[in-house]
Amino acid sequence: MLTKSLIKVGNSYAVVLDRTLMDLVGISPDVPVNLQVNGQTLILSSSALPLSVDQAIDRVFETHQEVLRRLSK
Repeated sequence: MLTKSLIKVGNSYAVVLDRTLMDLVGISPDVPVNLQVNGQTLILSSSALPLSVDQAIDRVFETHQEVLRRLSK
């Protein structure tokens, strides 16, 4: 579990998400997110469409190109 503090922004409050966490869950500043309240739990999830298998494979190749190249030798 990760604990974050709320930060006051004008008359509202915000939770700051670092890049690593955003990458882990597949969100970016330009991707809308869904907020869901379940009892006292707030759930934030990406509203982007899931990747197709081809898109996921392309992303793996792009992200891990150097490692895959070394493994293939």
